[in-house]
Amino acid sequence: MKNLIYILLFFFSLQTAVAGNPGDTKSKEKVAERTVMAKVTDASGEALIGAKIIVEETGETVYTDWEGNFVLKIKTDKDYSISVNTIGFKPVQLKSSSVLLFAELTLSPL
Repeated sequence: MKNLIYILLFFFSLQTAVAGNPGDTKSKEKVAERTVMAKVTDASGEALIGAKIIVEETGETVYTDWEGNFVLKIKTDKDYSISVNTIGFKPVQLKSSSVLLFAELTLSPL
C-alpha cells in the first residue's frame, strides 16, 4: 500500500512539474502581430508575380500574388527587416522603421 501511495505521489509531482506554475504568464503572453501589405512592381509599374518576401529575424516568408500584392503577418515585438527579391531584379531590404502598412515597392532590374 505504501508503494502505491509513493507511485501516485511521484506521478502527481511529475505532472505538476511538466504543467508549470499556474502563475507563470510567460507562456500565456501573446506576441503582437503586425501586418504589412504591399505591392511589388517593376519600373514600368508592372506587377512582379512570385517575388519572395522574407522577415529576416523570424524567417517568415510569403510570395506576391498575380497582381504583385502580398500580406505579411509579422509575429515579433522587436525591430525587424524585410527583404524582397525576385529573379532579374536587385533585392530590396527594408527596416521596420521604414515599412508602412501599405506601400508600393518598385524593384530595379539587375
